[in-house]
Amino acid sequence: MIRMIRSELLKMRHTFSLKCVFFAPLVTLLLSYLLSGGHVQFSAYNWWYFMILPLVVTLCSAGMIVREKKTGMQNIVCLPVQFHKIWLGKTAAIIILLFVSNLLLWILTTAVGFVTKVTVSPLDGLIGCMLLFLTYLWQIPFIMLLVNFMGYIPTVLVSVAANTILSAVGSETEWFLFVPYAIPARIVCPFFKIHVNGILLESDSPLLSGRYVLPALLISLIFAFVIFWCSSKLFSRGGRTHD
Repeated sequence: MIRMIRSELLKMRHTFSLKCVFFAPLVTLLLSYLLSGGHVQFSAYNWWYFMILPLVVTLCSAGMIVREKKTGMQNIVCLPVQFHKIWLGKTAAIIILLFVSNLLLWILTTAVGFVTKVTVSPLDGLIGCMLLFLTYLWQIPFIMLLVNFMGYIPTVLVSVAANTILSAVGSETEWFLFVPYAIPARIVCPFFKIHVNGILLESDSPLLSGRYVLPALLISLIFAFVIFWCSSKLFSRGGRTHD
């Protein structure tokens, strides 16, 4: 499995998707500094989970499958490996990149905070970034599956639109637990202390409560497992059509 993951990561060398993983945190930080100055941390975290992270996850996940589609899946069907294991290797590779990108964003934002103004503590920032990492896991196999059936451009448009719109509309509602796209923006409120529109939370805001963090995280992880299992089965059936 380690060799399979390494192989998938090597396939991404020199691709725009891989560059996004490392450049997206830098772009987020630069954009936030230009727009917010000393409150760069608030702005960086807000831009990250609301717009830039969804784009990174979408491009990386979609890029993973579109390369195989261009060759008619010939690079996969000739391998003496079960399709669900190939799917697991591809998913695991994107998971690693998602973790690295979130960790890099936290390191850069924390470091800049000490130079400008610390508005989010290092611990809260780390917890928030790791929660984003965990609550975005389900989107990886889902996006990969959509690309397999819908194509690259439609999937990117649908994914980014769903993340942006449903996050803005549903994250601060009572029913956000039923909208997986809305969970990331809501679950980090107690740690980043900002509304999804970037405005600071009031001191008595119910969004500062952490009582929904664990249930929302569990729902996202269970959903991720279900999506992975279902998508691996569907991918295996689709792959056999190329035999």
